[in-house]
Amino acid sequence: MKIMMVITGMKSGGAERVMATLCNELSKANEVRLLILKNSTTDYQLSEKVDIVTANINSKIKIIKGIKFIGKQIDEWTPDTVLAFMNKANIATLLGARYAKKNVPIIIAERANPYYAPFFIKILRRVLYPRADGCVFQTKQAQKYYINILRCESAILKNPLNPEFKVEKYSGKKKNKIVCVGRLSKEKNQKLLIDAFSKISIKYPEYTLEFYGDGPLYNDLEKYIQKRNLQEKVLLKGRKDNIQEHINDSKIFVLPSDSEGMPNALIEAMSLGLTCISTDCPIGRTS
Repeated sequence: MKIMMVITGMKSGGAERVMATLCNELSKANEVRLLILKNSTTDYQLSEKVDIVTANINSKIKIIKGIKFIGKQIDEWTPDTVLAFMNKANIATLLGARYAKKNVPIIIAERANPYYAPFFIKILRRVLYPRADGCVFQTKQAQKYYINILRCESAILKNPLNPEFKVEKYSGKKKNKIVCVGRLSKEKNQKLLIDAFSKISIKYPEYTLEFYGDGPLYNDLEKYIQKRNLQEKVLLKGRKDNIQEHINDSKIFVLPSDSEGMPNALIEAMSLGLTCISTDCPIGRTS
């Protein structure tokens, strides 16, 4: 098959990691083209068999360019099916398919909490998602949200553990370290964890808190840590490759998010046998 994959960007993130895994696995027996609406920068290794094409759209006002770009790619490459990942890419792909002369099945994948989205995104989803030929969800809760919107079949496919996420079970005494892994953005609510840590750090001075990841709130969080005089105990470590090697010796993993789809970071921490604490993110429940 010729399979076209569409995503906004391939910077660090759970959905981006799953997209890389899918592209690499599908390219073993199929022709795979990955359309990236932003630029070609990727934090994940992609197989040489994956054909990467970028639209280089770095502004919201150029969204029409992205829509036309997708339509043109469909006509020129003539894929057997198209799979889009996340709200913005889903919307752009469904609109792009309207520009295309060739009619191909469009499958969309919901990768986040559908309740946690801007109003205009919710409106566009309600208008455009009924045009999809298939939809993939991570949880039953997300699937239920669209029960009166979609007109196509849908399926639940839970996130896989990254096949490269391998590490020997940690032996020895673990460090007095609390870790958090994820994009530094509003919905991840790292400030909640900083506030909680500040309340226990006096009673447990031997513990440190480490954040792994990058994002738009890096500078804001750095200032927040300084404001609380925690710069010696709360550390922003940035994004790391082979994250398992950096957190495997930790005593506790914490996920403080307000909203999640199905958090890869939590799945990976659990696979390492870390003691895990998480906020209650309804869409992220898998039961």
